[in-house]
Amino acid sequence: MRFLVTSLAAFAMLISAESARAGGPVLVELFTSQGCNSCPPADAYLGDLAKRRDVVALAFHVDYWDYIGWKDTFADAAWTKRQREYSRSLRTAQIYTPQMVVDGGQHAVGSDRRAVERLIGDAAKRERPALELKRAADGLAFKIDGQGEAEIWIVGFDPRHETKVARGENAGKTLAEFNVVRGMRRIDAWKGGALSKTLAAGELPPGGAHAVVVQEAGLGRVLAVATAP
Repeated sequence: MRFLVTSLAAFAMLISAESARAGGPVLVELFTSQGCNSCPPADAYLGDLAKRRDVVALAFHVDYWDYIGWKDTFADAAWTKRQREYSRSLRTAQIYTPQMVVDGGQHAVGSDRRAVERLIGDAAKRERPALELKRAADGLAFKIDGQGEAEIWIVGFDPRHETKVARGENAGKTLAEFNVVRGMRRIDAWKGGALSKTLAAGELPPGGAHAVVVQEAGLGRVLAVATAP
């Protein structure tokens, strides 16, 4: 009997550890540009990541390459600002494309699949608060429960676009782009415990799909992320 109890306890600890490792998807943010000739391989990799259930992959198109002959059709100065803020929080010497930021805490060149996969694997080991996002009758409903202190953001994105580039470094190419962010706004602050909220359709940022990101203030660590099914 003692052996059985010990075995059951060990099994319960194993299940608990597995649950912590599978506590939710990892956020991968790609900073990219249609005017950057080294970005298409990273865009393609993001497309592969977008198919996975253990990752929420989002593409933020920056505007600082627009001057070289092609204005990115999805570029937004707000995404350039976001990347600059990451540069400060991650203590990087400069901003660049393609850059992937994993769970707000680590970064790598976006086309370096081996490096990014290693960061995703490390981030996936962290225990996360429970986060659920689902479609409501007229919008989206989310609920979170667990420990932590963070800001909650709603992100609107388009799952796929194809863009014919006429000028610049990618002139003549048709670019396939995935999970292109079209809007993002802060919706609440969270200080741990249970919190639920419903957002009406008019409160949602533009985009064909949506995600909720729970991130420590100052572009710190991402505690949880979810997309609507």
